[in-house]
Amino acid sequence: MRAVKSSSISLLLVAGGTGGHILPAVAFGDWILREQKGVTVNYISGSRPMELEIYRVSGIEPFVIRIAGSPVGASFAKKLKRWFDMLISIYQVWRCVNKKSPDLCVMFGGYVSIPALLICRLKGVRSVFHEQNARAGKATRLAHRFNVRVASGWEECAPLKSGDYERVGVPIRRFRDMRRDEALELLDIVDDGFRGPVVSVMTGSLGSGHLAETLSSLSRMELFSLWRFLVVNPEVDSPTEVRHNMIHVPRMWDISPLYALSDMLITRAGASTLSEVEALTIPAVLVPWRGAADDHQMKNAQQLASVPTVRIWDESSESLSDLASKLNDLYRICLSEDNHTVKRLYNASKAGEKICGKLWDFAAYYMKGEVNFEGRRLH
Repeated sequence: MRAVKSSSISLLLVAGGTGGHILPAVAFGDWILREQKGVTVNYISGSRPMELEIYRVSGIEPFVIRIAGSPVGASFAKKLKRWFDMLISIYQVWRCVNKKSPDLCVMFGGYVSIPALLICRLKGVRSVFHEQNARAGKATRLAHRFNVRVASGWEECAPLKSGDYERVGVPIRRFRDMRRDEALELLDIVDDGFRGPVVSVMTGSLGSGHLAETLSSLSRMELFSLWRFLVVNPEVDSPTEVRHNMIHVPRMWDISPLYALSDMLITRAGASTLSEVEALTIPAVLVPWRGAADDHQMKNAQQLASVPTVRIWDESSESLSDLASKLNDLYRICLSEDNHTVKRLYNASKAGEKICGKLWDFAAYYMKGEVNFEGRRLH
């Protein structure tokens, strides 16, 4: 990575809305503090409780602005309130930028990024945008129109053209390397033999009742009677055994124990999770949420369609038996390739560090000219 020669650099990271935007920002900021001396990191977040929970679990107190959702597609009364909140948020970001005087702002999407984008343009703060999804969101498309440079998580970043962005990957959180027995103890799950494979079901930071119901039906099939399904459920506070082979575990931001136990995954196709799937090389059935804006989860899933250990199940058009067939197909791959590697978590963390390094390299190039980086000519 490029060594920073400047004595002090202020970096402002903007991310809110869902874990899909916030977790990459937190992972990147954590890497910066560990690897780049002389760089201070501050965060701007929206005001929803889940946003603040993610930050605070990570030991971060962000600068909180009033915005709490999109003014698009809401009821008339809610639109008025959210547009008003947007105006207040612009003023709040103005105050934050005046106070922190950032050398660079990196925006990670969500509507929280729009006030930051406007203020950075007005005040001449050098900025870059990171788009996690294979289909760029509204904030990213607006940033592109403002000539803000875009770093992408994937080879595709539709509708932007290939020369309009640079792929760096999606920063992922660091994992704790642990054995299965340690993971079972941390999750407070009694080991009753676990004779079959363990499949973790991840429904995204907002949860998904429909997918959980689907998995309940799947688990009752005779084919999967010896399997264990660990379902991440935001509505439970402690592990709750529903059937002998289906266990609900509470939502967790340190996902290491779940990955340590898993032979396979069934997961929504959020960009952060898919980047972790790619880094972990863990067999997975991807279930894109078709209600995602611009159908971006399906676009994300298609980025991994050629990976031998990945299958895509479209819940809007495919049957439960199709899901069962794809899951069983992945199990045969697991058996033939002995896919559960001891160093999976360690290797994934190393892959995540490389992604953060690429994003920093990309961002450093567009920082203010007076900040000097070894090996870079800055504009």
